[in-house]
Amino acid sequence: MKTLALILVLCATAHADVADAITDQLAPLLPANLGVAQVYVPAALANAKPEGIVVEPPSAVLHAGRPSVKVTYKKKTFYVPVALSGMTDVAIVTHAVAAGSVLAAEDVSFDHRALEGAPAPAAQVIGSTMLKDLAAGTPVGAHDVTLPAPSPRGTRVSVDIARGTVHIKGSGVLELATRVGEPATVRLSYNQTIVKGTMTAPGVVLVGE
Repeated sequence: MKTLALILVLCATAHADVADAITDQLAPLLPANLGVAQVYVPAALANAKPEGIVVEPPSAVLHAGRPSVKVTYKKKTFYVPVALSGMTDVAIVTHAVAAGSVLAAEDVSFDHRALEGAPAPAAQVIGSTMLKDLAAGTPVGAHDVTLPAPSPRGTRVSVDIARGTVHIKGSGVLELATRVGEPATVRLSYNQTIVKGTMTAPGVVLVGE
């Protein structure tokens, strides 16, 4: 069993090395803000040496989706499927997490990368509840978590109104239920004016720049 486990680890590492080699060569050839989310390494390249991998420039502009790219290795040609998607802010678990646990700040780091599928909203990951087990280093997808409940209408919040270098601080109440990272509508306490901004943290709304 130990021998089989070792073989599986070595195969996974080889796949990752080949995938990394393809990603590194393909990324500079992509349009701005498009990245490689996943490389589907064929079995024929499972044991290839990464330094021998050559990705040929695509003949047309690539778009988000799952195209195949032309790769040569030892004078042989392979067409390797890759998943391309827009670059976005992604939360990544820093250690293994179990279903049912609530994510805290120390449980995640953030990276700007391509991800196949929808990511969990980066601004709302902290405080969300895991729906499945994730291994360390795994990106958090939208279907992996339940987002924290929104602050209800009537919640008192502090308000920072920014106009260039001028910041005016005040307070108010939410007119609509809002989560962190979402647009917020607030009625100011001092003059009852309605303003719109973004909830940047629990109980904090930024209006303006």
